[in-house]
Amino acid sequence: MMKINGFTVRQLIARITPGEWKSELENASSRYHLIACWASIIFDPIFAITDFINIPDSWLHLLVIRLAVSAAILTTVILRKPLHLPSYFVVSVPFLLISLQNAYTYSLVSNGALLGHSLNYMALLIGAAMFVLWEWYYSVVIVLLSSIATSVFIYYNPAIDIHDFFVQGGLLLGVVAIFMVVLIRARYNLTVKEIKARLALQASYEEIQAQSEEIQGINENLEAIVKQRTAELVKKNKALEEYAFINAHKLRSPVASILGLMNLMNKTRLDDEAAVIAQHLVLSTEKLDEVISSMTEALESGDDV
Repeated sequence: MMKINGFTVRQLIARITPGEWKSELENASSRYHLIACWASIIFDPIFAITDFINIPDSWLHLLVIRLAVSAAILTTVILRKPLHLPSYFVVSVPFLLISLQNAYTYSLVSNGALLGHSLNYMALLIGAAMFVLWEWYYSVVIVLLSSIATSVFIYYNPAIDIHDFFVQGGLLLGVVAIFMVVLIRARYNLTVKEIKARLALQASYEEIQAQSEEIQGINENLEAIVKQRTAELVKKNKALEEYAFINAHKLRSPVASILGLMNLMNKTRLDDEAAVIAQHLVLSTEKLDEVISSMTEALESGDDV
């Protein structure tokens, strides 16, 4: 498996905390949820035209309900920022209210208008499948509540035959509801995986950048240390060169002079005591000359003195 910065992709993704990816998910989905809300605010009252066609006796009554639903959705959108409401909660308001509105409409329609109203209901579910991103159980809860409400209103509507309901769009409506739940869940999971992978790669890139900066800092520090040590070595070498020059010239010069004087003294007549002293002085001077010569050789060859 491919590794990045020493970790597998799965390990990198596992390091992403829920707070990180949920915040990113909210940023990614809020725009779509708000689009869905505004579409509901605008188009739900417009669908009163279909009510006028399907149930002309009750279309005005339903128009008032649609306007009230749009007003409730608009209020939720306006209060979203002051109340810090998550976008998935905001979009649940139009989804639930319009679902209950559609369920209530089944109490007003006849068998002849069942198919047209069921198609209106399907439009809501298809729109939710396209725009909503949330956990699967939110979809299941709203679908169950809508199904219960629809069942109740159909039961108390004597103009609807249950067999005709399923034949004229009811069964297809149930299939679309299941399809919506599955599609929202699939889109949600894919989006979450994409966000986690992106955040993991971003975190890995930031770690690599930090390590690169750290290595660069170490290299710069090493360069400074090398320059400092080089300067110290140059200074020491210069001191050693000066010391070698002193040994080779300034110090050996008087030693050579002493040796020359001792040679002259050996050619002169000395008493026995002076001759012994002169002999010891010559030996000491020769040893001093040997020490200076060895020091000069060691300095020039780079060996320890």
